[in-house]
Amino acid sequence: GGTRRVAYAVGLRDTWVFLDGHVFFVPLNPGPAAPPRLDERALTAPKPATVLAIHVAPGQAVARDEVLIVLEAMKMELPVRAPRDGRVATIDCKPGELVQAGAVLLELYGD
Repeated sequence: GGTRRVAYAVGLRDTWVFLDGHVFFVPLNPGPAAPPRLDERALTAPKPATVLAIHVAPGQAVARDEVLIVLEAMKMELPVRAPRDGRVATIDCKPGELVQAGAVLLELYGD
C-alpha cells in the first residue's frame, strides 16, 4: 500500500541524480559559485542511455507523472516522467539514439 521511489545516481567526479523525471547535479567540490542551474523546462538524460520510446509529440498536452520518454541503460528501463502538467515544446532525441548524461531530451512548457 505504500509508495516506492527509486533514484539513480551516476558519479565519476561530480554526481548526477535522477529521481521522478528530474535530474539533480551534485558537484564534487562545490566552490563559491553555485552549480549551473538546469533549465526548468528541459528534461535531461540522467546518464548515458539509449532512447527506447517517445510517447509524446510537440504541442501535446501532458499530465504530471505521465511517461514521456523511455530510456534504457545497463539493461534497465528508465521512464522519464512529466514533473508537472504542461505542453511539449520540443523533442530533442529520437528512438535508437544514444544520449549522454545531461543531454536535453525534451522541453516542457507550463500550460
